[in-house]
Amino acid sequence: MAENMVYFEVEIQSLTEIRSRAIWPGSVGPWIDGGLEELMMNFTYAAWTAQSLGCAMSLLLASPEESLGQNVSDLMTKLIQSMGALQLAEIRLSRDALDELRRTRLEP
Repeated sequence: MAENMVYFEVEIQSLTEIRSRAIWPGSVGPWIDGGLEELMMNFTYAAWTAQSLGCAMSLLLASPEESLGQNVSDLMTKLIQSMGALQLAEIRLSRDALDELRRTRLEP
């Protein structure tokens, strides 16, 4: 894990089955299960944590359905842009791809 980085991981099965968690230097948040509402609340917490710690934030999103993952990714992108944040995206949408991303993650 890179210092000065908050990682926000999201696993999407459907709009009502979403798991997410935030990881930052020295701590790992619990997996939060729920729907879009819980995802947005947990994302807001992760963003606040990143801002409070003076860290950048990395979003990892995985979904077995490309269109569902893309729709949630678009929603997250709009939220990030509305916060005035800079965004760099790398999208891989399968569980195997998420495991690969964890092994080959690009660091800023």
